[in-house]
Amino acid sequence: MTDKIKYVKNIQVIKSKDGSEHLLIKAKGIAEINKLVNPVLRPGKNEKMEEEGIYELDFVLESTKFSNAAVEVEMDVELRIKNLPKGIIAIKVNASDNSDIEIIL
Repeated sequence: MTDKIKYVKNIQVIKSKDGSEHLLIKAKGIAEINKLVNPVLRPGKNEKMEEEGIYELDFVLESTKFSNAAVEVEMDVELRIKNLPKGIIAIKVNASDNSDIEIIL
């Protein structure tokens, strides 16, 4: 089962210094959890990716079997992308209650 992060606080896209198309995407968000979880970035719907030039990622939590008290925690995650589709001009990260976007021109 996966749950989305409640709020995206910040995203940062870092281009490779060697001129390749490699990107490092860092995301921070707030989650309300009642079990142990791992934050991950997964490709989103991307239905209009070619039309709009925006690559969407969903900020989600993968849960474990262990229980914990319900708390709000800040989550950090990093995703490395080697071959971003051509024509992408921005990265958008979606959470349950908001989203954030960064232009990568």
